[in-house]
Amino acid sequence: MPDDMSRPLIRGRCEGRSSTHLEAAMSEPGAPVIGILGTGDFSRSLARRLVTSGYQVVVGSRVPKRSQGLFPEEAEVTSQMEAASQADLVFVAVFPEHHSTLVELKPALAGKTLVDVSNGLRINQEGPSNAEQLADLFPESSVVKGFNTISAWMLQVGPRDGSRQVFLCSDSQQAKSLVMQLWWGTKYNRFPNWLDRWLTRRKQFGLCSFLCAVLHAIYSLCLPMRKSARFKLLDAAVKQVKDGLENSWVDTEVWRMELYLSVGIMALGLLSLLAVTSLPSVAGTVNWREFSFIQSTLGYCALSMATLHAVFYGWNRAFVPDHYRFYLPPTFLLVLILPLTVLLGRLALFVPCVAWQLRRIRRGWEKSKHIRFALPDDEYHNGLEDVSNVNSQHKQTSINAGRVGRALTD
Repeated sequence: MPDDMSRPLIRGRCEGRSSTHLEAAMSEPGAPVIGILGTGDFSRSLARRLVTSGYQVVVGSRVPKRSQGLFPEEAEVTSQMEAASQADLVFVAVFPEHHSTLVELKPALAGKTLVDVSNGLRINQEGPSNAEQLADLFPESSVVKGFNTISAWMLQVGPRDGSRQVFLCSDSQQAKSLVMQLWWGTKYNRFPNWLDRWLTRRKQFGLCSFLCAVLHAIYSLCLPMRKSARFKLLDAAVKQVKDGLENSWVDTEVWRMELYLSVGIMALGLLSLLAVTSLPSVAGTVNWREFSFIQSTLGYCALSMATLHAVFYGWNRAFVPDHYRFYLPPTFLLVLILPLTVLLGRLALFVPCVAWQLRRIRRGWEKSKHIRFALPDDEYHNGLEDVSNVNSQHKQTSINAGRVGRALTD
């Protein structure tokens, strides 16, 4: 199945279309109003992501008419004072040197949480940080430092082209909790507690499977050292002499053993790679695309190899009645039930009708809910050649993001 999450959220322009539709969830009742001060690249990308996650977004601009067409219609573009008054949580997406221009918004921002997304231009900068300077300008507001590790480009193309980690820092635990609610409150994270715990513990199950595979390999290597194995070998030799057999070579048994060992070694190698990438020191050095490929794609490959390992071990003995003692199936058949169920369920997701619907859901599609983009009538495109998106028929339009970095200008 194609890696749909690796595709940009904003796609190439369709010919003959001047306005487009971006599928997303509409604002939900009771959801907090998110304000964004600034209309640069990061502001536009963040607004689209918030709207597609079901939040009501209001953007504050010094010239609302100029920036109206650069945002989805569901995101209200108004003056900075009006945006600061309406919003429950405010993202300050302007350059730090322009923070002083927002002082007139102090009454409207009093008691609210401000999120500083800026980055310092110098390493080991002496003096207060950008967030501390913002907190000095707005002492009655709570300032949270966050989202500065995510670029506007990553917000557009999806999480697999960049880090998904968002670090938060604040003196107010309540303010940090409010920002964290942006993640927990989206439609993408409505899991029951038991399911959420299961998803976070899958890595531990993978490490346990690697441990079992290593112990299995060590035990197999130690088999010739056991006295029972030696007696069994001597008995087979004595029986061969009594029967007068000069050559006991059986092609079927040789091929079975070769395939059995080969797929077992491959499964152990893949599980070793999964275990190494599960280490925090290694997982932090790879991006989400690489981590997802290793943990998901190679994980299924490891499961397939381990399943074949058990199949080749059993070979045709599953059809021999003598192996069904007490009318119970042999152990190698019992251990195949769970992995085969998982692999068959995974294959079911490759059915075209299921795969197509699943890709739409992963892209944030919801039935009869769209976000519409319209080009501005004037010549102010602010670095954008076109504003468009994804619709249910996959007729997608394109955006030129200009600079890939963060342009936090208003």
